[in-house]
Amino acid sequence: MKRLIILLCVILTTVMLFPQKAIFLHHSTGNGVWKGGVPEWIADYNATHNSNFQATEFSYPNKPYPWANYPYDFWNLWVNNSCDSNEKNIECLNTLVDEYDLIIIKHCFPGAAIKADTGNPDIASQTKTLENYKLQYRGLRELFDSYPATKFMVWTLAPLHRLATDEEDAARAKEFVEWVKTEWLTENGKSHSNISIFDFFELAAEPNPSPLNGEMNCLRYEYELSHDNDDSHPNAAANTTIAPHFAKAIVDALTDTCQK
Repeated sequence: MKRLIILLCVILTTVMLFPQKAIFLHHSTGNGVWKGGVPEWIADYNATHNSNFQATEFSYPNKPYPWANYPYDFWNLWVNNSCDSNEKNIECLNTLVDEYDLIIIKHCFPGAAIKADTGNPDIASQTKTLENYKLQYRGLRELFDSYPATKFMVWTLAPLHRLATDEEDAARAKEFVEWVKTEWLTENGKSHSNISIFDFFELAAEPNPSPLNGEMNCLRYEYELSHDNDDSHPNAAANTTIAPHFAKAIVDALTDTCQK
């Protein structure tokens, strides 16, 4: 029976009767990568493979919610029920899952400005610390688990420009990224097969402890918009380089959704 279901899914996708849909919730950095060629890559893939993978992007959250999309905000909107599905810009997760097979979230680059822990973690705190982020991500993980038929993809943090951070904050950003990649989905011993990670930090951050230019765990020097100011938005070279990786991750996740 399972083989028959998979076969039917593949056939329906191939004849373009069973589209698989993704939505990418982001702000400006995500928009840059998206415009770096993501829709075009997916369209080319569909044309080559006679498939019907559909992806759209949306600036989220937005008014009436503050322009903030950090771990606290996704937790506050979806877990703490500050969302409102009557307001498109702050739609709740339970209505998004009715329309999309894959929901992708990312945080703006200020999310990488992580301060030292206080020893008093608070899931309802907007303060950017490792201890708070982990609580908020655990809340999101539990929520995502409650929608096993929907796939979720989480971007790792967007690194900051070397002039916009310091060594300690940048190291904590890297530490959170590693926690998300290696512990978040394994620490409680349960399966979270509907959640995947797109490692933007790995692609955009400087990995070398002693680079010729730039700083470790900061936006790569060659990806800086300017070498003289601290704007942390990646440049066109970064966007066009990373876009195909992201587009492939979307297609891979949607293919996996069909096969589930």
